[in-house]
Amino acid sequence: MSVMDERSKKRLLETSSLGAGALLALALVLIVNYFGWKYHARFDWTSNNLYSLSEKSLNVVGGLETDIEAIVLMGPGEPLYDAVRELLERYDAASQRLTVSYVDPHKSPLVAQPLVDQYNLTQLDVVIFDSGEDRRIVESLDLADYDYSGAQFGQGPVMEGFKGEQVFTGALLELSENRKPKILFTSGHGERGIDDPSAGGFSQAQDLLGRDNFELESWPTLGQVSVPAGTDLIVIAGPTARFAESEVATLSAFLASGGRLLAFFDPTVAPSGELAATGLEELLSGYGIQVGRDIVVDPASPLPFYGPETIYANAYGGHSITRSLQQTQVPVILSLARSVGSIDEVEGWESTDLVLTSSEGWGETNLSDLTRVALEDDDLAGPVSLGIAVAAASESDDPAVPEVEELEPLESLPEEGEVESGEEMSEDSPDGAATRIVVFGDSDFASNAQLANVGNAELLANSMNWLVEREALVGIAPKRPEQVRLSLSSSQLMRVLWLVLAVLPGLAILSGVWVHFRRRR
Repeated sequence: MSVMDERSKKRLLETSSLGAGALLALALVLIVNYFGWKYHARFDWTSNNLYSLSEKSLNVVGGLETDIEAIVLMGPGEPLYDAVRELLERYDAASQRLTVSYVDPHKSPLVAQPLVDQYNLTQLDVVIFDSGEDRRIVESLDLADYDYSGAQFGQGPVMEGFKGEQVFTGALLELSENRKPKILFTSGHGERGIDDPSAGGFSQAQDLLGRDNFELESWPTLGQVSVPAGTDLIVIAGPTARFAESEVATLSAFLASGGRLLAFFDPTVAPSGELAATGLEELLSGYGIQVGRDIVVDPASPLPFYGPETIYANAYGGHSITRSLQQTQVPVILSLARSVGSIDEVEGWESTDLVLTSSEGWGETNLSDLTRVALEDDDLAGPVSLGIAVAAASESDDPAVPEVEELEPLESLPEEGEVESGEEMSEDSPDGAATRIVVFGDSDFASNAQLANVGNAELLANSMNWLVEREALVGIAPKRPEQVRLSLSSSQLMRVLWLVLAVLPGLAILSGVWVHFRRRR
């Protein structure tokens, strides 16, 4: 009896131990899965971080304050399905505010039809972003650039690049922001037009900034006594004619009330042989900005088939606008630029150079004969600044508004002290905003002909976002996927073949034989 009891106790102990071990193993699996679900991480081992979201996108998706549902209405057989799914998985992993679902309209028509009716879709193959109160529809044609050059030979379009990240990030940004920053482009002085599709126009810049959720309008300044209410930023894109004193006074009042300004100045040569004045030079000098009366050349950074006036610049100042360009070592290309420097004696304002030439560049002041340029004593020695950003020296400071005698309010401006203190004008700029200014000595780099070159588009977008204090978008631009190919000669391919089919299996067999005889000993 005692033997049976002993065996029963032993069997019970073994069963209990086995059950406890199984429960502990199950608990361990559950704990690992829980932490893996809650604190998961993704790794990208590609050299150019091909499968990682850009800092810009991470800032946007990480800052979501409302739940957004992404509905992919396309099937696995669609050309862009895999790329869209992989990209949305990265967004989904970056934020718990975003949920993603997939509906194949061909296999599940009963599920797809209510979505077509709900969102008034005219075609399938779309990605829907829905926040409950608003929505954005992204069509497949907006997700890629195609090459149609082979159509004349009966070939189909070839996808050159997938641009889903910039489109998806723009859609998420539009849903997360309560309003679009309002940007006014001045007109009436020969500025580049945002609706101009020619090589010198800014229509591509309008498309680029539209994806960053900006609202762009053209604004004729002549005869305007104040800046329209709700304006976040004024852009002056390459004026060739002089601003009237009343226009400058209006801009001065806008800046004095915390407004933001982005100005591009091109070297326009007057009949006298000197650069034509725009009427804005004295206003900018009050904020510590000096627009040079020169043309910058840099023989040390030449471009094939271009003259010395085309500058290949890859030196940047320490500013958030150019930090991403500096980190990725992406240059910008400017054509026929003038210098833009700082004036040290202006107190209360802090300026930072954005783009600079090499030390061998200079600002050519002798404009009478541009066929022969050489560094002389009167020229501005390099490195020469081609762009500058100015803000208050400290957020706690209250810098004095620059006084310009020639820019006193004229009779055409509001009377009875409406803008004397800046209180009435404060509604024209973001609430509590402090003045910020960015000036470049060239507008060509943002034109349709050059915007796609290297880092030009990133420089423009970063400048805009910094000016309106959208720091989340001043980040690394989405990367372009690269085709990585392994090219092997016939001899190299034969060596790989022998290695896989003969050498590696032979080593495994020899190792097994060696272990067998060693154990027999």
